[in-house]
Amino acid sequence: MPRSTGSLLVSSLALTAAILCQPDSARAQGCIAVRGGSCMMGNHHMSETDAGSYLNAGEWQTSVAYRWLHSDREFKGNQETATQDRYKNQDVNDSHFIDLNALYAINARFSIGLTIPFVSSTRSSKGEHGYSAAGDPGPYSYDKKRYSTSAGGIGDVRVAGYAWLWDPKKMPQGNLSVGLGLKLPTGDDAVTDVFHTSTAATKVGPVDQSIQPGDGGYGFTVELQGFRNLYKGLSGYAQGYYLFNPRDMNGVSTLRGSTPTPFTPPETKVMSVTDQYLARVGLSYNLVPQWGLSLSFGPRIEGVPVEDLIGDSNGFRRPGYAISVEPGLSVNKGHWSFNVTAPVAFYRTREQSLPEKQITARTGFYNQGNASFADYVITSSISYRF
Repeated sequence: MPRSTGSLLVSSLALTAAILCQPDSARAQGCIAVRGGSCMMGNHHMSETDAGSYLNAGEWQTSVAYRWLHSDREFKGNQETATQDRYKNQDVNDSHFIDLNALYAINARFSIGLTIPFVSSTRSSKGEHGYSAAGDPGPYSYDKKRYSTSAGGIGDVRVAGYAWLWDPKKMPQGNLSVGLGLKLPTGDDAVTDVFHTSTAATKVGPVDQSIQPGDGGYGFTVELQGFRNLYKGLSGYAQGYYLFNPRDMNGVSTLRGSTPTPFTPPETKVMSVTDQYLARVGLSYNLVPQWGLSLSFGPRIEGVPVEDLIGDSNGFRRPGYAISVEPGLSVNKGHWSFNVTAPVAFYRTREQSLPEKQITARTGFYNQGNASFADYVITSSISYRF
């Protein structure tokens, strides 16, 4: 089969898909919980004669993917909060993700994959400290000291099956892949660390939802990926991913006070198990075919919905999304492939959660929290086919 830019692009997507979308460890970005290891589109490989061909029956593809983000831009709705510039009061997340992926081709059309994610995150904050021993917030001051909490370990493992809708031999210029997966609650959703209180003492409690390695629920995923050769080295691509998390709440405390009030009902004191989504489209150009070098560019959107599609949506969550432009570069040589992308956010919004809507209706006062987002995310991967 002749070398095709569309196939090159699909290979690049297959190698990096696990880092391009994630269940809650950050992503949408920062405080919006969307973690690592959420999707891995598959059934492609690189060979010396055909840098973007489909995997053949019995072949394997393995990859290691890395992603990093630093979120320090705080938003309420789509407006950046004034306190960030005036008081430097925003919460800041630094997260590192490593995904180990293995893909096996049953035949040219069907494959199965396994993603094992690992995460290490640190969160610095002023507002999460200053609590009383009972867990109630202490007197708030913008000049109080910033402290850090951290969490790390294995995330939520995912297994999935993939199928090309059309026979690859008959559709070398374009195709559509469908994936169905199962997400297992292997990641710890109740990691604890030390918090400082208003009396200068310390207490141990669960870290923020956005840096917990797992979300505490079984889930299932639906994925779509397509490509189409357009004209002389130019091709288009599209990808979609949705994680369904039917479980309502995971029972882990959010440390939001011990005494319910009209503005802190019991539902906001327990972490929600949220759905999440990703969509991306764009163009790829085969810049230097003899090197296997291609460039890609397009928009993407990712986030956490206000309400899950299946099950209840109680508990504390930070719904919202980020829209980014995503440049990328990939190099394919023989059985090896390297890819790097850097989505740059140009629109971010923290939406009003369901409990916040209920508080607004009950009290008559508009209630909405905020969330920190990253300006950009660095992703990279290296893979080998055998």
